[in-house]
Amino acid sequence: MASLELRHWAAFVMLSEIRHFGLAAERLGISQPALSQLVRTAETHFGTRLFDRSRRRVGLTEAGQALLPDARATLEQARRAERTGELSGRGANRVLTMGYVGSAPLNPRFLALVRALSSHAEGITLSLDQSPVTDQVEAVTERRLDLGVIRSPMPAIDPSLASVNLARENMILALPATHELARAGEVARLADFAAEVFIQYRPQTSGGLNLLVRRTCEMAGFAPRVVQTVPQIATMLCLVGTGLGVALVPSSATRLALPDVVYKHLPEPVGTDLNLIYRRSDTAPAVRLAVQITRHFDKLNL
Repeated sequence: MASLELRHWAAFVMLSEIRHFGLAAERLGISQPALSQLVRTAETHFGTRLFDRSRRRVGLTEAGQALLPDARATLEQARRAERTGELSGRGANRVLTMGYVGSAPLNPRFLALVRALSSHAEGITLSLDQSPVTDQVEAVTERRLDLGVIRSPMPAIDPSLASVNLARENMILALPATHELARAGEVARLADFAAEVFIQYRPQTSGGLNLLVRRTCEMAGFAPRVVQTVPQIATMLCLVGTGLGVALVPSSATRLALPDVVYKHLPEPVGTDLNLIYRRSDTAPAVRLAVQITRHFDKLNL
């Protein structure tokens, strides 16, 4: 007897979930008689009824309930195979999709990585997607992105992912140029700003700069009083410049050179890393090249 095709499995799973022949057929984009035929073929193949049609609402028989988990797994495996095939083609054509956090373009190493990949002699088509840390981790794990560039503190990542350090920089305090301590030297104690209003990063499910700021303030003996949360450092610094509050930002943020913002170093440096994440099993040439370039930067201490 011939094996069932994916269309039979899809028909079985869809009808199992919707429990209505007309709606299931519409969702599959086929006619109701065509759906009925697919189901009958599956039942003939297994030699048993999979659905109980005696009631108004279609229900699964005991055999259908037993088969459903494996049927779903069959469809999921087919989807994974399709994604793997797409990625293999992408690797052969040296197309690279890379996520990045909003603060990454301010860092020279990130820009150097983008420049190196874009100008590679063999040609790489680079597709960039700005997105939050947790979204990138999920997208790389699920093969929707080849690479991600995320900031520490690192969230929990799947064991199938690996990371390599792209850049490390210190956090600095940004305050309005009109602040009474704006001209009081290049170093400022964070504890002296315990009563200030802070502009914070939007929180992530885990990790990210929001967590780092909260930890840093707690180490200084206070919880930051937050009035605004924003997704972008540029927006954050503009709000600081208006006098709305102070903020802790990566040192590369000074590249924005906003005239109404003054930066202060902390007496005890607090570091944050930009990390490149990728799938350990990914052998696509473009991915391996990106990892190699990133490690090269680290060795040269650029």
